[in-house]
Amino acid sequence: MRSLNLKRWKSFFTFDLPVNYQYLYSRFRQTHERQRYVYVGWPTIATRRQLINDYWNNALLHYLFLVALSTIVVVLYSGFSSSMYFITHVMLEVIIYLPLYFMVYRPIFTSEFLPKLETVIAEYEGRERAWLEKCKQDQPTNRALVLLFYVLDKTSKIGYLTPSDKCANQLHKIFGVSPKGIKNELDLIFKKGKRAKLEPRHLVEVAKSFEEAYTILEEMQFAEGVQQLKQLEQQFKRP
Repeated sequence: MRSLNLKRWKSFFTFDLPVNYQYLYSRFRQTHERQRYVYVGWPTIATRRQLINDYWNNALLHYLFLVALSTIVVVLYSGFSSSMYFITHVMLEVIIYLPLYFMVYRPIFTSEFLPKLETVIAEYEGRERAWLEKCKQDQPTNRALVLLFYVLDKTSKIGYLTPSDKCANQLHKIFGVSPKGIKNELDLIFKKGKRAKLEPRHLVEVAKSFEEAYTILEEMQFAEGVQQLKQLEQQFKRP
């Protein structure tokens, strides 16, 4: 831990820390997730602006650190013989900021910090997209979700589910998927004529959805639900 702190102080002194990629990514992620916890719609561009502001704050702190260090050195080795000498020293320190800005802080900002920040944002957004894609892949299909709800409706004897817009809208609120898509799946379950018009390739897709539902019910060890699903599956089989 002590070694890590020494490295960070060294990076701060040499002004490497603000452009360290791992540090920058960590700062971006923490800042973005903290702000998104407060504001759900917080965009990455807002976090980008905050990190740019942090960079210039770090630059100012770095400059003030150098000023303080040089002042301490001068005081220890020569002292200030008069107030005029002290004022002259302060003015020189202020003037030195201009070459530091144009020769150090600004070039590092444009050639290192901004490119790395853009890369950090692209990596962060790429990871988020990959995570969302994985979630979508792990989530059952709309048809499998409707099949599961059908099983729960039958086994609990609620008797709510029908091929109506009202049911489709209710399931839309539960699953967060298109009411139109849910209505089509309800029609498929409840309307024999709809099932009869299914082409062979659609029957294969339906079979896959049944397999998804079976897997979930078996993991739940819901034997009655599996039996209810089998009865429904028989209605899709053609003589």
